[in-house]
Amino acid sequence: MSLPARARYARDVRRWLNGHYFDSERDRNIRDFLGRLIEDNAETLTGTREVAIIGGPNVAGKSTLLYQVAMAVHRTHIGLDGDPAEMARRTTTRRIAGHDQSVHPTHAPVLFLSLEAATTVGKFNELIVEALDYDKAVAKKVSALDLLLQHGVRLLIIDDLHQLILTEKLGRQALDHLKAVVTALGEYGITVIFAGANLHTHPVMDDPQVTGRAYELTMNPYHADTQDAVRAWQRFLKESGDLLIPHLPLAGPGMLHNDLPGLILARTGGRMQAMVNLLRRATVAAIEDGTWTVTEDHVRAVPTAKLTADEVTNKTARTRQAPRALHPAVTVRPPLKDGAG
Repeated sequence: MSLPARARYARDVRRWLNGHYFDSERDRNIRDFLGRLIEDNAETLTGTREVAIIGGPNVAGKSTLLYQVAMAVHRTHIGLDGDPAEMARRTTTRRIAGHDQSVHPTHAPVLFLSLEAATTVGKFNELIVEALDYDKAVAKKVSALDLLLQHGVRLLIIDDLHQLILTEKLGRQALDHLKAVVTALGEYGITVIFAGANLHTHPVMDDPQVTGRAYELTMNPYHADTQDAVRAWQRFLKESGDLLIPHLPLAGPGMLHNDLPGLILARTGGRMQAMVNLLRRATVAAIEDGTWTVTEDHVRAVPTAKLTADEVTNKTARTRQAPRALHPAVTVRPPLKDGAG
């Protein structure tokens, strides 16, 4: 293949990889767990529903995984070929200017919100109305709960929970508001999933009303501290290699998981964002230089992922009852009973 042809092919592969989701056994296990939780909440008789809280270091893949969960739930309710005209026909009655009127709010089965820095009650309500394509001013006229119900929301994902500053009065009020919304949504069988960075050290996890009915999942970076962890890491690299090898005709079947697992782990710290970035860049480089297989040189040429200070400092989780294992890189803690701390 000529140099220009390789450059064109590398560009096409890069574009494809940029839009591809690198799946793994870890992520499938979490998605299955959350899928069952969502189904149980929708089918359980009236009453308080359980929630999920996903924590872990930055760039561990939490938000990316939740986007996959969100899309799956959306497809379940809308269908792959949903008709926008039909999706919008969710008639509801609202009292406007003293008269009951029928309105047709757009069907939005999933709402994915990312909390802003120092989120307050007002900011949270504005996030909801803006996500549903209303003007911010609507937040002062209509309750967030009413909007969520009118638009048929069945799953509410609230990311960046660590943005709540509970040492300030407005932050505590925002948390109380969130808890009230979650409780109200639960009465309608709607599931709420929280996510945030390093939540195991955040004071939100000391609130028994939060943890009392929440499954706490922790997505840890891949590591090689135990045999199970090593196998989980190599399985991820094997799956990733199977995805890349069709584009690299000189690559052997063990290109990643047999030849380069230690080096890739050292260069990425086992964090999903860093790993995916490295695999994409190394693959494109192998095409561009005509080697057609990822080598040690390609891996070393990708800048090393920088570990943030808080990830190093908070490497040891806070002392609690040991959660049961869901996967070597994932743990899950069942809800506490009777609001016990």
